[in-house]
Amino acid sequence: MARRVSALLEAAHRAVEAALERAARPLLAVDATAGNGHDTLFLARRVGENGLVLACDVQRAALEATRARLETAGLAGRARLALEGHEHLARLLAVLVPDRSAPDALPGVAAAMFNLGFLPGSDKRVVTRPDTTLAALDGLLPHITPGGVISLHLYTGHDGGAEEAAAVLSRAARLPSTAWSVLQSHVSNRERPREYLLLLERL
Repeated sequence: MARRVSALLEAAHRAVEAALERAARPLLAVDATAGNGHDTLFLARRVGENGLVLACDVQRAALEATRARLETAGLAGRARLALEGHEHLARLLAVLVPDRSAPDALPGVAAAMFNLGFLPGSDKRVVTRPDTTLAALDGLLPHITPGGVISLHLYTGHDGGAEEAAAVLSRAARLPSTAWSVLQSHVSNRERPREYLLLLERL
């Protein structure tokens, strides 16, 4: 059976795909929460042969699942997997993009994806948290290229989820409108806990 793709995830994919299509090559993308590897694979398919995806996760099982998914698709060479929390993104990106003036330098991050909450099928006590997610976001923002997009899928149905979503939404609302466009979406006609999609576009 095919994996069901939610309307919010489809919207995130469309926004990220458009950002990658208009960005300068070579492409660099980030999956800040690798999970089971679906978003990492999506990004790897779209960065092209000379592009790179940086994928982070604190759980070894998540990276193993991500690596297996990439290898099955023949795209393992397009990704760099980091067994680290996304709060370390600034340091990881500093290694990948040390000097943008170099002839072969990656131009910066064209697209980044966050799928917050917990890893499906794993210990639900291991979740993303407001402090680390905000640190990740603040570390990532300076690396996004003009026209680049950050997609954040926020869930509020687990312990701490509502607090994390509120913190991220508050941080996004404070971004200067001269530099960023912020779009918030949600599905409002369902009884289950609300999910949000937040799209941040660098102007």
